[in-house]
Amino acid sequence: MERSWMVMSALYLAVNLGPAGAQDAPDIAIFSFDDISCTAWTRSQNDKLLRVQYGIWFRGFVSGYNFGNPANQVQLPALPDPAGVATYVDKFCMENPRLAFVAAAVPLVQDLREHRIPIPERKP
Repeated sequence: MERSWMVMSALYLAVNLGPAGAQDAPDIAIFSFDDISCTAWTRSQNDKLLRVQYGIWFRGFVSGYNFGNPANQVQLPALPDPAGVATYVDKFCMENPRLAFVAAAVPLVQDLREHRIPIPERKP
């Protein structure tokens, strides 16, 4: 069986980063996989290689968040192991089947970061 390699693509994701409504949420450019649907996540359940790639992507997302927010980081021991991340994303996709599974990265960071205060809005 031929395996297609993951194609990276960009997604603009509107994320509610604080108490302001979703209409005020800034768009975040997220570079990710070609198919980021929760359906794709669910289909990958028995594909260990693909799940490893997805797990690496989530760790990279958290690292990027930490780089941009040094005063409000996700500490190393706080990030779940790959099975814990998978469980988190499984729950996210079960509750939000029409969303992109990579959107689970934002609430994951919000749940795990050191200070659970709203991230300040970026000014253009």
